[in-house]
Amino acid sequence: MTRVVLLALALLALAARPQPPPPGVSLDPAKWLIHNSAWTPATHPVPLVGMAGWYFDFPDASDSVNYVMVPYTTLMTQAQSVTFSAQIIATGGAPVFHPAYEPGNTCDPPPTTRAHFSRLFAIHHKVVEEYSAPDNYRWWTNPTSLLLTPGTATISVPLDPGQWTDTNGTLGTSDPIGFAAALAEPMTIGFTFGGGCFFGHGVYVDGGTARFILTSYTVQP
Repeated sequence: MTRVVLLALALLALAARPQPPPPGVSLDPAKWLIHNSAWTPATHPVPLVGMAGWYFDFPDASDSVNYVMVPYTTLMTQAQSVTFSAQIIATGGAPVFHPAYEPGNTCDPPPTTRAHFSRLFAIHHKVVEEYSAPDNYRWWTNPTSLLLTPGTATISVPLDPGQWTDTNGTLGTSDPIGFAAALAEPMTIGFTFGGGCFFGHGVYVDGGTARFILTSYTVQP
C-alpha cells in the first residue's frame, strides 16, 4: 500500500472522528438581540468600526437593558469554559449604574448601596421569551459576575455545575440532569444585566452616559 493511500485513509479516519465544537460565538451585531424592560421589539447592538465586536449605550432611568443574547446551538457537553472580553466606557458625565429596582429585590434593597452587576447568562435551551419554561432551562454564572464600572475585563468561567445556578438559584451540582440537558441542547448565549436577587431584571444609568463594548466571546473546547 502506497504512502499516498495510507495518508488518505488516515485523513478519512480523522474526519470520521467527532470533532470538538468551534470556540467562536458570532460577534455579528445583526445576530444579537437586546431586550429592555419595556419588552418592546428587540434591537441590535452597533458594529465596531475597523474591528470585530459591537456596542450599545446604556439607557437612562426611563428604561433598562435586561437580556443581550445571540443564537448558539453548538453542543457544549465537551466544552470546558466560557470566556468573554468587554469594556465599559463613560461617554458623558459621571454615570452611576443602577439595577432596575423592584420591591421584591430583598437581597439588596434601598436605601443601602446596591451592587450593580452584569451577569453572564450563557446556557439556555428554550427561546428567551419562554418564561413559562422550567427553572432549569436558564443558567447563570454564580457567583462570577462583572461589576458595572468603566474599565476593561476578560472573564473566563468553567462549565462546572458548581459555578452555575438556574432561575430559582439552584446550583448545577444540585440538578446535574438539568444542567447537563442545557449543555446538550443550547439555543442562546450572552448576558443579562441586573443586581441583588435578580440577575436579569435590568440596569440603567444616571448622572451621565455609558457604553458597553464586546470584543470577544468564546466557548472553549
